[in-house]
Amino acid sequence: MALIKIEGATVAYINSKGFTAKAPVEIMGETRDEYYKVWTDQAVREGDLVDIVGRVSARLEEYKDKRTGDMKQGAALHVNDAKVTASAGAPF
Repeated sequence: MALIKIEGATVAYINSKGFTAKAPVEIMGETRDEYYKVWTDQAVREGDLVDIVGRVSARLEEYKDKRTGDMKQGAALHVNDAKVTASAGAPF
C-alpha cells in the first residue's frame, strides 16, 4: 500500500477506533476541505491540529443524500496504521 502524509489537518470527529481529519487542499485554484478517516489508537481531541502519516486506501461507501434522501455512493480515503503528531503550526 502507498503511504500518505497529511500536514496541518484538523481533528473533526472522534470515534472508538480513530478519528476523521479534514485538511485544506487546492483543486483548480479553489481551496476546499478533504476528509480522511484515520485509524489509530493515539489520543487526540476534536479541534487538534495534527500531522498524519500512514498507509492510504480508498473505499466505496454508501450515504443518504441530505437534500433528496436518495442512497448514493462515494469514495472515502482511509489512513491505516497512522502515526499522529502535533502539527508544526499547532499553538501547543
